[in-house]
Amino acid sequence: MNTVSSITAEIISSRNILMTGRSNEHVLPCLENVLATASLVNVSSSKRILVHCVKEAVDQIRGSEYISAGRILNLIHNLPLTEESEKRWDIDYFLSIELVAFLDDFDNVKNAGYIALYVCGQIANRYIAIDG
Repeated sequence: MNTVSSITAEIISSRNILMTGRSNEHVLPCLENVLATASLVNVSSSKRILVHCVKEAVDQIRGSEYISAGRILNLIHNLPLTEESEKRWDIDYFLSIELVAFLDDFDNVKNAGYIALYVCGQIANRYIAIDG
């Protein structure tokens, strides 16, 4: 498995464990590995979102906010990490389904507003041409 695939796998496996309301001895090392290998992500906006959100999830895990951390990882589990995957990525699906699902649980995710604004800002910077 290549490193980018392992990043996705580590995010998804950590999310699955956290969404049960618990953690284990593998979750934090997996997420620390994601942060250590994030420099290999080719899509700049995804790399910034990934690092920001994984750091937030790690902080929440350390504060025993497991489900909240799992929801953050769920938001980012499908980001394009390579230029090839970015060509196939459905931004409309992300914005209309994944972001909406995250916002539907706004009251149960610590720092949800800040996270959502950060993610939307990074996506806007990547995908919207601004006339100057």
